[in-house]
Amino acid sequence: GLVAAAVDLPGQGLSPPPSAPPPRTNPLREIMDRGIFHAFEHLVETGEVPFQETAPEPSRSFYAASEAAAAVARAVDALGLAPVHLVLHDSALAAGAAFVSANPAAVQSVTLIDATATLPAFPAAVLGVPVLGRLVLRVPALFKGLMRLSCARGMDAEEADAHRAAMRGQGKGDAVFEAWKAMNHSFDLTEWRSSSEEVKRLPMMVLWSGSWSDMWIDEGKKVSKALPDAKFVYHYGGRWPQVSLFVSVCTCLPISFLGSMRCSHGWTCCLLCYSHSSLVAAEVQT
Repeated sequence: GLVAAAVDLPGQGLSPPPSAPPPRTNPLREIMDRGIFHAFEHLVETGEVPFQETAPEPSRSFYAASEAAAAVARAVDALGLAPVHLVLHDSALAAGAAFVSANPAAVQSVTLIDATATLPAFPAAVLGVPVLGRLVLRVPALFKGLMRLSCARGMDAEEADAHRAAMRGQGKGDAVFEAWKAMNHSFDLTEWRSSSEEVKRLPMMVLWSGSWSDMWIDEGKKVSKALPDAKFVYHYGGRWPQVSLFVSVCTCLPISFLGSMRCSHGWTCCLLCYSHSSLVAAEVQT
């Protein structure tokens, strides 16, 4: 049988945004609250100067590829799916590649579905524009038009509104924008493919839209050149083919590619990593 689990990367889709960091200590506020004489008592007792402002922790993005890869690893471990056939969609490429590099024994194959490290389908940058960013999430017609223009031309109003509702959750719009800012624009697919013997040996497949735009077709040719040993298949959906061509895209994954490599449980385990609002729940077939 087939076990398929869809995972939204940190802060994306149904995945919650990070919790707010604890507030930094304000020395002046402490003096006002506890009194100036407390400072002398503390100094005599411990030899340390009180009321010092705590140094900020080193900056580390919750949305960095390494953090997202660690989240995927925790999901695989929690679900007990390893080794998996990893399917990466849209801007999940860098995070998925980081997961493979850190956990090569947990992966049996890698499939890219219109996956890129630098050109995400949804123009998340618009969410950082004052007024316009909020307007996009508040006006259904505007959001639907943006989704049709950038992700899937056949997306209907109901589905667009579901994606909009997911992005309107507390902190979710900011999470999508921050994830876009944290994208690894220096990621090199050719360099990653040759980074280790384990990665080199992984079977790979690429599913790419052959009807979206000439620019996107050219981008697919770059991916094909970077992965000359990968099986390359065109589909005729948009950048988010799971919206309108879900069945067709599934049939593009031949049984010979997935079914011939089973995990120790006796079934084929497939992990799909999405960016933004996939709204796909885990599904199981046995």
